[in-house]
Amino acid sequence: MNVNQMFQVWTYGLSKNLQQGYGSPNDFYICINQAQRSYTDYLLGEYQKYQIQRPIAVVQFGQNERVRDSISPLIYNTILPINSTTGIAPFPSDYEYVDAMWSVYGNYNIRFIQQDRFASYKYSDIDPVVENPVYLIRHEGFQFFPERPFSQDQAKMSYVRNPPSIVWGYIEDSNGIPVWNPATSQNPIWSETDCLQILSRAFMLAGVSLQFGTVMQYASDVKNNGQ
Repeated sequence: MNVNQMFQVWTYGLSKNLQQGYGSPNDFYICINQAQRSYTDYLLGEYQKYQIQRPIAVVQFGQNERVRDSISPLIYNTILPINSTTGIAPFPSDYEYVDAMWSVYGNYNIRFIQQDRFASYKYSDIDPVVENPVYLIRHEGFQFFPERPFSQDQAKMSYVRNPPSIVWGYIEDSNGIPVWNPATSQNPIWSETDCLQILSRAFMLAGVSLQFGTVMQYASDVKNNGQ
């Protein structure tokens, strides 16, 4: 599903459910991008869905193949340069969530630890960080221990990035009506099913509460009518 198809479903749904059922391109941009951020948060595991003494979300992308498949367009690999003095590597500019961390040359996992458990790991005689490196997450970035644990001061990370903005680019015709311009548009990175889930959330932000099946029907209507 490209951005123009999403925009058509958006305008079609608003026209059927609101008296003044028009959503401007700017309204679409705001709602659809807020919706995809909300959907990304849902797939990662929403904090508000955690249960007391059971810090596991109802849905999170490591739980099963279907959820991970949805978020896979956002999973990237990168090499982190580690400062040889401080042991800190800054976050990538589009960083959202760590998937996995391992050494570039040693091919072993680097474990995440909580701040309150740091001392027990760093000074452990049984499981010393010199042999089994760990990392913390701080505001400056990832803090590795020991401070210089890897050859050439690098670690490899698989991470979830922020979703790129969905943009319905347009030009105005002679009557001042917006017309889709593919050259200035940015298509969604999601599958069609996930795009419909995002549209459901975008409709809610616009004040229209729709079931997922209704959004699917709107998408089918738009395709069948050749809009």
